[in-house]
Amino acid sequence: MPTLAQLEEQKEALLERLEAGDLSAEAALERVDRAIASRTQKIAYSQKRLAAVKTAVKAGVPLANTRPKAVAASVKKRAKSKRSLNDF
Repeated sequence: MPTLAQLEEQKEALLERLEAGDLSAEAALERVDRAIASRTQKIAYSQKRLAAVKTAVKAGVPLANTRPKAVAASVKKRAKSKRSLNDF
């Protein structure tokens, strides 16, 4: 998974290719733009989560209690994957 800096470098290279007249770079540029937006959103979400944990720990909540609770869908998926093959 490329870092945000690597994606920015790819974007600059694709912009140069596009300015040089390479029209195939346009589709790749759109993919890189979407990847940059997605990565930026993930980073922002992680920073918010980290800030919330730090605030909770400062308020006296034990670190073990700050972990996110398991979502029902993921619990069901894990339980389903642990079944035997002949389980009907």
